[in-house]
Amino acid sequence: MELSVLALQAVNIALWAVDKAAGGALEKAGTDVLDFLTNRFQGKLQIRESERKLLEAAILSQAEWDNKFQEDLERLVNNYQQLQNTTVSQNTQSGVNLNVNNNNSGTVIGQQNIGQQQQFFR
Repeated sequence: MELSVLALQAVNIALWAVDKAAGGALEKAGTDVLDFLTNRFQGKLQIRESERKLLEAAILSQAEWDNKFQEDLERLVNNYQQLQNTTVSQNTQSGVNLNVNNNNSGTVIGQQNIGQQQQFFR
């Protein structure tokens, strides 16, 4: 991943994690990025929206001379993006909550039964 893209993605994820309550795989992955950056820049800068450009510049600077930092951060960012792209949540009209990971076919087992059950309750 290009270094500037990596830095921008890491900043976006870290700032998103600051605003979210912990819970679920995506939030955990965001918290992992935030924790990684917080530990790396502890005492040097604070991770908050008003420091976005400063944080991005710090990540770029750190990654240019520390390949291990770049590799670790890239692994965390890629993990977050993978989870973000594969998690689907849906609340149906019947109040059934569906959480599906890697839904390639577009159909959830039992989904057809939900429509049939709605007919009985109407």
